[in-house]
Amino acid sequence: MVLVGALLAAASLQLSSQTPSAPKPAGARAAAKAAPFPSLWRSLTTGKEYLVKVDGDRVTAEWLNVPAEAAKRGAYIRSECRRSGSRWIGTSHVLEPCALPDGKIKMCPMSLRFEIDFLSPERITGGGETLRGFDCASCEVRKTGWGPFSWAPKP
Repeated sequence: MVLVGALLAAASLQLSSQTPSAPKPAGARAAAKAAPFPSLWRSLTTGKEYLVKVDGDRVTAEWLNVPAEAAKRGAYIRSECRRSGSRWIGTSHVLEPCALPDGKIKMCPMSLRFEIDFLSPERITGGGETLRGFDCASCEVRKTGWGPFSWAPKP
């Protein structure tokens, strides 16, 4: 019993004499540096809110604040991209309402390029294809451009 107490005391003394700069296990260092990644984001460009998930080399984003009338019709924006070097390259799958000349609403699906060039717990920036020419009657994308975006965590 005395021997166990002496061993515990010696181990305690040895641990307390280690300097604060002594290396910590790799897992402890990573946990201390890694800030939690927010899941709710707001586009500073459009005001749309997204649920963002980062899973290794894959990022997904889903539009959350879909207007009620569009939501009733099934509107969505779902983006997915994979890491490619320092960027994430992928596609946004979109289903949004389009007003026809007779006043009727048609739901048009489309797929547009989507890229993230900066990803941190404080900011997400990138770019995506924007519609420059679109035929609502046929849901045909005739011309696209490129537009930057910037997202911040939703408070």
